[in-house]
Amino acid sequence: MDRLTVGKIAKPQGVGGELKISPLTDDVNRFKSLKSVYIDGKAYSVEKARISPNGVFLSLSGICDRNAAELLRNKDVEVDRKDAVSLDKDRYFIVDLISSSVFVGENRIGELVDVLQYGSADVYVIATQKGRAMIPAIKRIIADIDAENKKIILDSQAFDDLVVYEE
Repeated sequence: MDRLTVGKIAKPQGVGGELKISPLTDDVNRFKSLKSVYIDGKAYSVEKARISPNGVFLSLSGICDRNAAELLRNKDVEVDRKDAVSLDKDRYFIVDLISSSVFVGENRIGELVDVLQYGSADVYVIATQKGRAMIPAIKRIIADIDAENKKIILDSQAFDDLVVYEE
């Protein structure tokens, strides 16, 4: 995937074409360094980005009034992957983990289908033959992640202790 989704346009803000963004990143300050974004595959230069207690706001080239901004409501905001922030060791973009094969020890148990984000830890949702299994994304259970090869290996003891199956 050449682009990453970093937000969704919630609504126009004011009459000058500014957009309120619902961020899909854990650090909203990253929006301040954006030079360009893509919406529906079209590139827009970022003229201004501001962060306030009320949200993230972008002003984009060519979006000069409320009517133009309204046409972008509910659209995804994407950036080139090469322009995205580099991640620390043991941190991954969710999009790179989805559809990974999940193993408990040597046994493949299923595929990662979703990552739920909660305050203390993400929750990995795995489609298995027994149904959807959920585990906390913590070091105790995750033995190894190979995002490039889409493979996640879980500790068998911790898995047995922590797994919850959806009914």
